[in-house]
Amino acid sequence: MVSTTPCWKRHEGRADGVTPAARPWVLRWVGWLFLWLLVLQGGFVSKVFASSAQVKDAHAEVREGVLYLDVDFKLVLDKEMIDAMQNAIPLNLTVQAVIEQPRDWWVGKTIAEDDRRYQLEYHALSKTWLITDVLEHEARSFSSLRGALRSLQRIRAWPIAASQKLQHTGHLVGRVRMTLDINKLPLPLRFPALFDSRWALNSDWFLWSVPK
Repeated sequence: MVSTTPCWKRHEGRADGVTPAARPWVLRWVGWLFLWLLVLQGGFVSKVFASSAQVKDAHAEVREGVLYLDVDFKLVLDKEMIDAMQNAIPLNLTVQAVIEQPRDWWVGKTIAEDDRRYQLEYHALSKTWLITDVLEHEARSFSSLRGALRSLQRIRAWPIAASQKLQHTGHLVGRVRMTLDINKLPLPLRFPALFDSRWALNSDWFLWSVPK
């Protein structure tokens, strides 16, 4: 009489239960997880040290037939942006103000608009920071970057429009924001400035009341 004993195919593996065939897949999965953690960590670091521009407040009033606007910003510059200025790369900033008449059926009708353009740069020889009002051709120098930013963060008595232009227009809404002119940057920096938070000096639109 011949006896038969059932046999099962032996699966080689390690004590952790991972077979040789499955190891490459597990290694790839661990690698992707590690890479993703690095990306998350990099994103966190970039946010901590990122640049930013924010409109904190805007107030308008009419004096002697002219509507004047006061704006307060909060500006934070990343170290990479500061290093670029210290290597003779200026920053060109534009502050835009718009007065619109809202319309239910279409975009708002623009009643008045104006912008101010500033250039922030560092002079290595004099070790000073310079702010130039591009449109008014006026320049102011500061001994520190903090002093220059403090000046940039406060716009006072900005004439937006004659008050007569605002009469008989119904309800009006004002908007103001700050943007970095990326086209004025050297070509190698333009692409990073579009996506890198270290160059994020574009604020959101801030709404303000329009007196008449």
